[in-house]
Amino acid sequence: MAVRKDQIYLQALMDAERPARMVGLFTGHAMKPPDLQRLVNACLGSMRQEDRGASLTLAPLGSGSLQGAAQRTWRITVAGTAESAPHDCLVQVFEMRDPESPHRALLDHIGGRDQELSQAASHLQQNALTYVSIASGKLDDQERIHPFQNLVSLFASALGAAIVDPAAAIVTNDPGEWADAMEQSLQIEKEMGALRR
Repeated sequence: MAVRKDQIYLQALMDAERPARMVGLFTGHAMKPPDLQRLVNACLGSMRQEDRGASLTLAPLGSGSLQGAAQRTWRITVAGTAESAPHDCLVQVFEMRDPESPHRALLDHIGGRDQELSQAASHLQQNALTYVSIASGKLDDQERIHPFQNLVSLFASALGAAIVDPAAAIVTNDPGEWADAMEQSLQIEKEMGALRR
């Protein structure tokens, strides 16, 4: 039941805060949910090298509030500078062998697109130990896109993780390549919305 509640947060964000994106990070690090705070601290240190006013705050959501349940879902609030508005992202952490992990559906979806993506997805399934999803909504505002991209890029770099973005139809280890593909997919979605009007 707790995992279903965790997934409700993600589904609500993806449905209510369009345009929204969810990316999966697949890492060879055996990361437990408590390791997320150390990852956030390391990324915050990196952000503060660029701007002393940057902040990343971590707050638990979902199953961890139930006694004895593993914490899997958090809200991370990102502010790139002291002047920038804070932006919330939803983060989930699962061991790859956890039967409740939603990574299988993501890999099946992206693998069904074409042979190259299918091979890349298969490779991830074999070599990763941890699946981290990062989701953000209302990405029609550049002020919200950059913090999301920054968080994904920092996490991917720190974890040596591959990035899987089903909306941008990309599997990559390069955060810059992913950011470009994500922006293109948002632009296409915006243009398609304009055509429907």
